[in-house]
Amino acid sequence: MKTWVVRIVSVLVLVLAGAWLVSATEWAETEVPTPASEEVKKNSFYAVQSLLRLLGAEVVRRESLDELPPAQARLVLSSSYWDMFPEREQRLRRWVEQGGHLVMPGHLASRDMLESWIPLVREKPVRPDESDEPAAPKKKKSRSQRDEQRIKDADCRMLTEPDTVPASFAGGRSFRICTWAEPVQFSPADKRQPPPWMARGARGAEAIRVRVGQGTVTLLPSGVWHNQNLLRGDNALFAVAALQLRTAGSQVWFVAEEAREPFLRWLWQKSWVVWVVGLLALAAALWRAAVRFGPLAPSASTHRRSMAEQVRGTAGFLHMHGSDALHAAQLRALNESATRQLRGYAHRDAAARADAIAKATGLEAAMVVRAMADRARNPGAMALDLEVLETARRRLDANGPFVLSPSSASSSPSTP
Repeated sequence: MKTWVVRIVSVLVLVLAGAWLVSATEWAETEVPTPASEEVKKNSFYAVQSLLRLLGAEVVRRESLDELPPAQARLVLSSSYWDMFPEREQRLRRWVEQGGHLVMPGHLASRDMLESWIPLVREKPVRPDESDEPAAPKKKKSRSQRDEQRIKDADCRMLTEPDTVPASFAGGRSFRICTWAEPVQFSPADKRQPPPWMARGARGAEAIRVRVGQGTVTLLPSGVWHNQNLLRGDNALFAVAALQLRTAGSQVWFVAEEAREPFLRWLWQKSWVVWVVGLLALAAALWRAAVRFGPLAPSASTHRRSMAEQVRGTAGFLHMHGSDALHAAQLRALNESATRQLRGYAHRDAAARADAIAKATGLEAAMVVRAMADRARNPGAMALDLEVLETARRRLDANGPFVLSPSSASSSPSTP
């Protein structure tokens, strides 16, 4: 019985909670903007380019002004660094004079361009509420403030084509443009010749077109064609009017940036041969300077000279230097070998050296002393002393005992 009561109470609680939730909740539809694609994020003029393609124009997007469009084409130039190379302005001027149509924001028209080849004059902005009091300096608006201003359409204004120029569209001469950029006003340098097209606002002419040779130059307010502004007001109509799109198939080039290939990649493509040779030379230099695990060349094998070579070498040495020099050379070879084999040999006197050699080689001490002594010798004594010195050297190098023959042990060098 208690189980049924608990179940009934639980159901009633759930029904009451659901009824309260339905009465206290209001369902409303909310528009969620579609996230921009990667192409839209990278291309600020994606919207106007899509519009021009729908109108039949051929749109070409370039990342720099290294190449100019063909004659009679439209060039929308909005890169702030388009004149980073001095010769570009001259090339652009020749292209316009030969029939090209240049469209660019008014703030990119430098004073040199206006004075040299674009017949326009930058006017001082005229404000309807201008007073004699100095205006306070303007602070740059943040992105959130600009977005709020765009939502409220506070940055929109009217531009009108005057009666002195032909109307772009049959429906009227006025455009409601919306942009956050500060307008720049221009006027023709020659007041007697009216411009082919112009759109004036409350502060002056913000859009104007003039003839330069066989082509034209059109200056517009900045920011009208950006993705976030194109669908506001009459910006789309204003863009088509500025481009003079009369027939389908017109070619429109967009240069909005000066994108360059990374310097190292460009350097590799242009001079990869030099890089490869330089890296190989660097590797060879490092290899030569590195620590080696062996000698530069294999050591020459020690071969015993033949008896004939020994006799010829000794005879030649005696002929050139005499027997005393031969004894000195033999004694020097023995001292070098003893220095390597006997510890402390270099610090001993002559008698101690002879005794050490005799003990290490097994030769008689008196024989070694006589052989090492600096004295006069007859040919027989010289031969015996040389034999003793050479025998001692070889035994030291071989580090092994040597027993003289009885004749050699009993014989002693005679003193002349």
